[in-house]
Amino acid sequence: MATIPPEETPTATGGFYEQEIHSSAPETTSGAANTSQVNRVVCICLDEASGKDAFYWALDQFIQPEHDLVMLLNVRQIDLPVAPYINAAGYLDEIGEERREQSHHILRHYANKLAKRKIACKAISMVGDPKSEIVRKATETKADVIIVGSRNYGLIKRALLGSVSDHIAHHSPCTVIIAKPTNPGESPTSPS
Repeated sequence: MATIPPEETPTATGGFYEQEIHSSAPETTSGAANTSQVNRVVCICLDEASGKDAFYWALDQFIQPEHDLVMLLNVRQIDLPVAPYINAAGYLDEIGEERREQSHHILRHYANKLAKRKIACKAISMVGDPKSEIVRKATETKADVIIVGSRNYGLIKRALLGSVSDHIAHHSPCTVIIAKPTNPGESPTSPS
């Protein structure tokens, strides 16, 4: 398992940033990295609300450790203060750093679970609109499938807030699997 030093790089979507948090590749019997076995790229979208459902569903039902490269994706959105008289500079720095740490924590947590099972993975933290950034990253990496969780919004909430999974399903260049919670309002049975 190789950990990539944190380096933020600009993306093609308006100067937002992404950062690779973790990278590992399957090893051969000699201990050297072997990426020739990987023949499928699986993107798993992680957030605090529905990421656990998507991750454990993929781990239990979909991922083939010897053939898959798992891309763990987390997108943090920047919410700007609405009032025109607020100096947002300090606010953005403080909130941005806090969200960055949360994003990296989530990605490291799930990347370590994959590493223990010897599943090749990359964990990438991005900043921007989750809908467009996930589709962009899936296109860029030539992903074979995106697995995203569902927040089980009702019709009105989905219409007002928009659904990330709905947008991804309609705009993604690959297959999209929406992992619903095992029981609405309940987290999956796998250990955290």
